[in-house]
Parts: sequence; C-alpha cells; structure tokens
Amino acid sequence: MNNFTIEVLQGAEPGTRVMKLSGPFVLQTVFEFQDLVRKDVTPMTVIDLTDVPYMDSAALGAVLGFHASCQREGTGYAITGASDRLRTLFKVAGVDGLLHFAAPGVGAA
Repeated sequence: MNNFTIEVLQGAEPGTRVMKLSGPFVLQTVFEFQDLVRKDVTPMTVIDLTDVPYMDSAALGAVLGFHASCQREGTGYAITGASDRLRTLFKVAGVDGLLHFAAPGVGAA
C-alpha cells in the first residue's frame, strides 16, 4: 500500500492553510486527516487532492464532516486538484453540488 501523507502549508493569503494530501485516502488515514483539520482552525482551508489516486467512503465521510464543521464554525474551505475518479465519487455519492471546489493552485503560496 502506498504511503499517505498530509503536508500543511501556509497559503498565499493570510489566514489560509493548504493541506496537501498524497496517497490513498482511506479508513486507516482518516483519523490523521480529522486531527489535522481540527487543529489550528483557520479562516480558510484548501484541501489539495492532486496526489490522491483513491478515496474510500470513510474518507468521503471525513471530508463531509469537515464541510459540516466549517459551516458550523463559519470558516471556509475549498477542495482543489480532484481527479476525474474522485469527482465521479463525489457525483455518485450525490455531494458534488454540496462541496466547495476551486481551480488547481488556489490558495498555494
């Protein structure tokens, strides 16, 4: 199994963080993601999925949980770099119209 990593970077704008995920985003890696998105809450978080080849339903649930948390807390987020495969997952799950997507490179420093 490929290694999963999350790199947290300062975004181009003040108050923005970029979370660059790499590798398969699956149940075994969900808890790391949840811990990091709850840590050091910022006004804007960009989740970069460019290097994520696969996501399972547990990871999708974690992203939806983060979406709900952002709505509750009044913070913003955007998902960028989602491959066609991931976009199909979002569409089949019926959440593609719910989640916030941005063009690749948005928020990068």
